[in-house]
Amino acid sequence: MSVSAGLLAQASPAGVEVGPRVAAHLLRRIGYGPRPGDLAQVLRQGLERYVLEQIEAPPDPDLDQRLRRLTTLGYSTGQVVALYNADNRSIGPILDEFYLARLIRAVHGRNQLQEVLTDFWFNHFNVFIGDGFDRYATPAYERDAIRPHVLGRFRDLLGATAAHPAMLFYLDNYLSTAARTDPRTGRLIQGLNENYGRELLELHTVGVDAGYTQEHVFDAARCFTGWTIDQRQGVFVYRAQNHDTGAKSVFGLALPSGGGREEGERLLDHLAEHPATARFVSHKLLQRLVTDDPPAALVGRIAATFESTGGDIAAVVRAIVSTAEFWAEAFGAGRPRTPLEYVAGALRAAGAEVNQGRAATAALAAMGMPLYGCLPPTGYSNRAADWVNPSSHLARMNFGLDLAAGAVNGVAVDLRALAGRVGADVGDARGLCDALSREIFGGGLSQATREAAGRVASGGSVSVAARVVGLVLASPEMQAR
Repeated sequence: MSVSAGLLAQASPAGVEVGPRVAAHLLRRIGYGPRPGDLAQVLRQGLERYVLEQIEAPPDPDLDQRLRRLTTLGYSTGQVVALYNADNRSIGPILDEFYLARLIRAVHGRNQLQEVLTDFWFNHFNVFIGDGFDRYATPAYERDAIRPHVLGRFRDLLGATAAHPAMLFYLDNYLSTAARTDPRTGRLIQGLNENYGRELLELHTVGVDAGYTQEHVFDAARCFTGWTIDQRQGVFVYRAQNHDTGAKSVFGLALPSGGGREEGERLLDHLAEHPATARFVSHKLLQRLVTDDPPAALVGRIAATFESTGGDIAAVVRAIVSTAEFWAEAFGAGRPRTPLEYVAGALRAAGAEVNQGRAATAALAAMGMPLYGCLPPTGYSNRAADWVNPSSHLARMNFGLDLAAGAVNGVAVDLRALAGRVGADVGDARGLCDALSREIFGGGLSQATREAAGRVASGGSVSVAARVVGLVLASPEMQAR
């Protein structure tokens, strides 16, 4: 990774120190934003070394210790189903721990890029946790199909999602079989379900504009007939008797008759290596990490890295962070955060300790982004502009103010300790605001925000510190990715 110091210096406003603003930008783009002290640590380490460490994702014993008390995280889908069948009330605590773990990882995790990409890839290969069997299968889906591959090979990620019971159920592939008719009436009693074949092409690999046809969708679905699940055990099962063994042709891949499960694997190989997949996936990653409308030339450069490395996601991310376009908004207004980015960013900025997740999870739902709650297979939008609306913005402001006031259940914020960490007096409104600007935004809080916080006076039941921190957390700058 290389960053042109001259380019950044030219882009920066007069009198603004380049280093802290650039570090803050980096931490907001490949993570959920800085905690107090993070900017100085990253600058001491060096931007390039920090990026490489994030890509390597080393062990995080502190996070492991925080998660150790969440004893259900390792449960298999079969275990969850068995517990639910014994007592249907058991699913509540299991999902509570699942949601809480997501928040703890985002707020306290050292490997921030890993968390951002887990969110990105879960959206790319979305399943809906409210859809029947997926209430029990989604925790294992994220743990086993998504997390291990977020910085690995795209083909491995594609295969892990294709064969996971959560995806097989969500897109009804577990019901898809070769056509069968009742010999007495001639009526169709079992047959093909095209959902997975369609979404595999449209959403997971080459993209809707790649030029495939409805016949390709039909034959793609035929490749995966017989891929099903044992719902009691919660595991993948291949039933050869349900597979369509006829010849197939899918977007340049010809498969002769007589095949079996390997036809699905061969199609996944073909699509993972297709140039259209390289362009489609690169475009989506650039939307998440750089800009809502990445220019074609930039997409082409990143897609070339995707192709030349065999879909190595880590190499693709490193290439993105190495572009001038990635750093272009370091001194601008930034792009709107998604609700998850905002909530996690506010919790990190406040130095919060997350002990329970229900209140924060409810806040995300109020902002229009319930965890694992996107019903359509598209997942939540990667376009930052799609998250700008009055009701979500009001919910964000209320969350920031409540967080600073200690009114978010299950989350602890020590304002005196926060002031100490940023080097400010807990009762000095202007000084505390300036310190937060320096420590969280690299000096990037606007004059308007600083003046508003500086006018905070003591009195009433809410302290000066709570009012200042609340205003900062509710500020326009806090809403920016």
